[in-house]
Amino acid sequence: MVLGFGGLASRGTRVTQTATPSGTRIRQIFSSALPARGPGRNLYWSTLINSAGTGLFLTTSSLYFVRCIGLTPARIGAGLTAAGLIGLLAGVPVGRIADRHGPRETYVMSLMAEALAMGGLLLARSFVSFVAVSTVAFLAASASSASRGPLIRAAGGERAAELRSRLRSAMNLGVTLAGPAAAVAISVDSRLTYQLLIACDALSFAVCALLTLRMSRVPGTADAGTRGRWQVFSDRPYLALVGINAVMMQQYPVLSLVMPLWISLHTQVPHWVVGLVVPLNTVLVVLLQVRLSRGMESPLSAARAMVRAGLAMLASLVLIGFLGHLPTIPATVALIISIVVYTLGEIWSTASIYELSFGLAPAAAQGEYLGLLSNGSAIGRLISQALVTTLCLTVGTAGWIILGALLLGAGLVTVPATRWAMRSKAAPA
Repeated sequence: MVLGFGGLASRGTRVTQTATPSGTRIRQIFSSALPARGPGRNLYWSTLINSAGTGLFLTTSSLYFVRCIGLTPARIGAGLTAAGLIGLLAGVPVGRIADRHGPRETYVMSLMAEALAMGGLLLARSFVSFVAVSTVAFLAASASSASRGPLIRAAGGERAAELRSRLRSAMNLGVTLAGPAAAVAISVDSRLTYQLLIACDALSFAVCALLTLRMSRVPGTADAGTRGRWQVFSDRPYLALVGINAVMMQQYPVLSLVMPLWISLHTQVPHWVVGLVVPLNTVLVVLLQVRLSRGMESPLSAARAMVRAGLAMLASLVLIGFLGHLPTIPATVALIISIVVYTLGEIWSTASIYELSFGLAPAAAQGEYLGLLSNGSAIGRLISQALVTTLCLTVGTAGWIILGALLLGAGLVTVPATRWAMRSKAAPA
């Protein structure tokens, strides 16, 4: 835009004629990333705002816990793990409530609980109060995730998986936009700046709740839960899907935790390249998530995408495992290629699980089913940090290969598991 205005001053209206199509194209690119007007777009903006607040908090929270509450890293880890495990208890019950009484109100209440928990964190002054507030926050987050699923299903209709992909792009974009503000807060390194960021996160939950209230109410399902107290636990094909998704979650700590250490300790890749890994992944997700999700309009097509995800993960992780055997320049090029391939696998696996989770869950029990899927994801992430760190940093190159083979295995069994689920749904009750 600066160049355009400069050209306008020296060349007259000819630049205006060429600049307008360029501006139009930019608007078209941005508009194509947005859902259609209506509840889906409302969810997009609320997700963007909420993820920006979460990005501010996650980037600086550990420093706040250490410097302002006075906790040790070991206590932070223990407290968050305990709170996270307790938080899992809310997923399925709250999902069931959302099915029976409507997801909009359930989601709004969960968001307000998250806002209050973030506000409570500002008052925490000891390990006990930190764990108590964190437990409330995790319970509210689990409830929010469980009730958000059926709300997305109602807003997206038959294209709910595509809407969820757009929301994931919004989530990555929000976290990216929060980065500079978090960097400023870290450089200032004062109690007030950290508290302001936590307050902004609390405010983002409240704003998200207000935006959600602008959506039309989604009525509960009258027959929700009539086939037994916990219908999802008797649905063995869906439980298999939950297990597959938990295995795929072993990719979770690769980019943010394990790869920086691997690059720094075991390869000749320049250390400054580490700073490019997550931004490159984030930008690719924002640009490609929706595009690569198209065409997954049935459970089987989504299951086949999970196979592609497993193959991409295997190829990427094997390449990363052999970086230490390459000189500097080839290793750097190979790293960039591996990040691109890894991101493709991440996008395919995410889009696949979105379509499968919606398509294989009964309409009357979306919240209950998606709540259990969310719990499975959380358990997978908890396991992943210890498992992946051990495999990749202790075992070494062979560990990267084993991890890739594990993810490929999960991808390969998705197709028969999906066929099993479809047969189960088609069978008479």
